[in-house]
Amino acid sequence: MQAKGAAATQALARPDPAIRLYVLGGPDESGSRALAASLGKAMGPDGERIDIPSSKLRDDPATLTDEAAAIGMFGGRRWVLVTLMSGGGDEVMAAATALLEAPAAGNPVVIIGSGITAKSKIAKLAATHPAAMLVISWPPDMRDAGRLANDFAAPLGLELDPKVAQAIAQSCNGDRGLIERETEKLALYCDASPSARKRAGADDWAAIGAGMSDGDIGPLIDAVLDGQCRSLPPLFAAMEADGSGDIRLLRAFARRTVDLAALRVHVEEGASPGRVIESHGRSIFWKEKDAITRQLGLWSADALAWLAGELLRIERAMKGDAGNAMLLLRAGLLDIARRAAAARGNGQRYS
Repeated sequence: MQAKGAAATQALARPDPAIRLYVLGGPDESGSRALAASLGKAMGPDGERIDIPSSKLRDDPATLTDEAAAIGMFGGRRWVLVTLMSGGGDEVMAAATALLEAPAAGNPVVIIGSGITAKSKIAKLAATHPAAMLVISWPPDMRDAGRLANDFAAPLGLELDPKVAQAIAQSCNGDRGLIERETEKLALYCDASPSARKRAGADDWAAIGAGMSDGDIGPLIDAVLDGQCRSLPPLFAAMEADGSGDIRLLRAFARRTVDLAALRVHVEEGASPGRVIESHGRSIFWKEKDAITRQLGLWSADALAWLAGELLRIERAMKGDAGNAMLLLRAGLLDIARRAAAARGNGQRYS
């Protein structure tokens, strides 16, 4: 079967036990990942995600059926995620077919690939099989993206001024994942909650960094993520001098982290950082390609997950102790840089 829009969102948030396979394709990979994350949340706090490289399924199709039928070590729910590095999914067709033909499969499987179109073999399989679902995601236009911001804000107890919702959408270029993250940050800044609803206006949006250019603090971001600790003192001094040492800076770090995480998936599957960057062409700003290539080789998927949590911890610490916010920011960024430096010095990725 095939699902679209709100029906697709609901289907992944409340997965039907009869559905074994979800194929999430289309050019909006961020939207597909947001849908997959919804299924992950539905598995509960003890749910376990099993990542399988698509290249492994090409060589050993039976792996998918085995993992879908496996029982978690501690009895918790499991789900399987397969991310295609490129192409329309032909390399996993045998595995998907075997999964759907198996007598039983207790764990849902999600296959994500921006190269999957409605004409792809795996898309046709998912659209016609009763135990599978196909979702083709397209980037939202700015009006729809503004509505997305409101949809993310409402459960957090936050009401967005219409202009703020549009500003968030525009600053994130319609990227669902980034829109959700920016909305969460704004809710945190406004101290909103379901029991204490708040309204966010233009001043609130400006306070967390609306309109700040990554180019203004690009050298600092690269120095920290490259582990260049000796370069930080003058960069910290410049940060304090121009007033960029606040939540706006962490927002820029978070954007880079999200970008790296999306690209790192392909490195985990065996592609070199250089090849990954080359395959994304003009979608990566040419001035940032060298830095992102270095950082893709240095920061593993697990390390990037840690980094995202660490940025949030720094932000909360700064808001909880405004008098020492700058000190907390410098200490947090230095710790991140030291970890990167240690990984680089060992000739290994940090994990």
